[in-house]
Amino acid sequence: MKVFAFKTGDFKKTVSCFFIFFIFLCFSFSGFAQNNNDGFSYSQKADEIIIIAENLNLSADSYWHTLLHYKPAAFHKVKSLVDAPNFFCAADGKTNPKSELNATIQAFFEPEKSDGTQHAIERFPGRYKWLCRKLNLSEGDFPYNGDRKYQEKYAELNPGNVYLVFSSGYLKRPASVFGHTFLLIESKHKPLLSAPCINYGAVTNIKNGFLYSLLGLFGGFRGYYGFEPYYKKIKQYADIDMRDMWEYKLNLTADETDSLLRHVFDLQNIYSKYFFISENCSFNLLFLIEAARPETNATSKLNKIVEPVETVKLIHSLGMTENPTYRPSLYSKIKQEKKNLSGKQQKYIKDICLGKKSAEDFPFSDSSTETQARIWDMAADYLSALLSSGKITAEEYRPRFLSVLTERNRLDAEYSYEAEQPDFPENAHGSKKTAFSSGKDFNGFYAGLNFRLSAHEQLEKPAGYSENSEVSFFQTDIRFYPENNDFLLNNLLFLSVISLPSSDSFFFNGAMKFQTGLETLSDNNNKDFTVWKTTFLYGASVIPVKQIQLYAMAGGILSISPKYKYNTDICAGAEAGVITTTGIWKNKISSQTMLPDLYEKKIQSVFSVNSCLYVSQNTALKADCSFSTDYKDFSFEYSFSFNMYF
Repeated sequence: MKVFAFKTGDFKKTVSCFFIFFIFLCFSFSGFAQNNNDGFSYSQKADEIIIIAENLNLSADSYWHTLLHYKPAAFHKVKSLVDAPNFFCAADGKTNPKSELNATIQAFFEPEKSDGTQHAIERFPGRYKWLCRKLNLSEGDFPYNGDRKYQEKYAELNPGNVYLVFSSGYLKRPASVFGHTFLLIESKHKPLLSAPCINYGAVTNIKNGFLYSLLGLFGGFRGYYGFEPYYKKIKQYADIDMRDMWEYKLNLTADETDSLLRHVFDLQNIYSKYFFISENCSFNLLFLIEAARPETNATSKLNKIVEPVETVKLIHSLGMTENPTYRPSLYSKIKQEKKNLSGKQQKYIKDICLGKKSAEDFPFSDSSTETQARIWDMAADYLSALLSSGKITAEEYRPRFLSVLTERNRLDAEYSYEAEQPDFPENAHGSKKTAFSSGKDFNGFYAGLNFRLSAHEQLEKPAGYSENSEVSFFQTDIRFYPENNDFLLNNLLFLSVISLPSSDSFFFNGAMKFQTGLETLSDNNNKDFTVWKTTFLYGASVIPVKQIQLYAMAGGILSISPKYKYNTDICAGAEAGVITTTGIWKNKISSQTMLPDLYEKKIQSVFSVNSCLYVSQNTALKADCSFSTDYKDFSFEYSFSFNMYF
């Protein structure tokens, strides 16, 4: 039998190796057990929190529905208006608030991502704050402090006051005919112009106006929230588009501002379908307001059609705003500056800005210092307007602006500038309209009911809209004739857009009229028939004296009906008119002449007088009369109506 013997040195080495190996195993198993324990404890804690949340019925909490943009839906109890799949933690989170809440809690209790992707707490700081408050949790309860990233962004932004900014309508762009709203977050100790704006808008590269409008009406674009410096918004709206702006300071607390910003970051790189007249810029901003102050329930207080001016009125009615600050557009500012200067002085300004004269040719050295200062200030503004509109190049702008600025700096003159401020947008009438009318037309006496689905007609109170403009959807005129016991759809105007920006020696602004819809006419046998009628006219408008506006436009009318030869009737002609404003009373006198057939001496003409008296913000009295000729046929019509807006 062999006997194994160890040398003393070998034995010591062997024992040392076994000891080191044993210690390594102990630490390895200890670490494995610790990691397993932590994973098990956080997973278990998430399950416990989910049970608590279910007992508190948090998935039915109105604030949870605000954060997820849940609204009642046809085939579900609720459905989120957000369409981006990565906004939801659960596969069915778009329609299941409970499932989404449970998945969010589980995601919050996951460890830090090793692949560099954002942790759920980083992605949804608004949900994180709400859950911590509801469930009495803090950062120490989670395996990862993802809220640190948001806190860093908040400290960098250093937010102060929050403003709701309203920009007036821009009728040359389909998406902007109703105006626009966005939020402005003031950074403490920094100029307001450098502050970031929170904007919600459609992302698209489509240039075709018809296709743009069509896709916008039916949700063909994706809408995103985003940040943009305020000075860029001013340049785009006030300088390029010539749109006036109003800044409404919101009376939010620091905690409410924090909740608002957290929800903005919840929605970073998240899209929803964008609809021009419903789920648009104004409606989606209300989710941010509601996240800041839940008791407003702001997103449920407007109807399906949401105009920016209606959002302003809502926030004002909720007592969240102070008196607004008016920021006139470059166009409005120049119009105001012209009133203090003579015709010769205005001509010199235009000549120097267009390069026809120089600063050395200045002929008004004998004028007061204030007048000289006004001349150079208006020249600087007009140069900016010419550059923004593309009438001069940057190479032409720089030397001219420098010479103007040099002359202005030589004058030690200050003067007060007070812009003539339009009525506040919150004083606008209601968007929808119902009117009861009575009158007489070619069928006899009638009682009428008028309805408008949205927006504004030309002679109505202009607060919140462009002066003497019209943007309306689905104007309906139904008439009942008691003598015949007969009903008639007089017209159904699907869309009406009238834009009358005034032109002068400094600006040319094209005037435009576009209307399309159904209209009932009478044939030679006094039989009624319905046509689809589309009108397009283009021209110009001027304001010779205050409160009087003249316009003239030319174009055509296309009518489609089986009554016509080849089912169509095409007319060419013109329209001219005058609009007067006297306080709460507006009047319009117009004449339209159309030539239906170029080869026959047939002329259609209409002479109209229309009047509107604002009784209150949401009521008005209207009177209309017209005299029409169609070749040898003559007709006279008049009506009176009581209009209610809501």
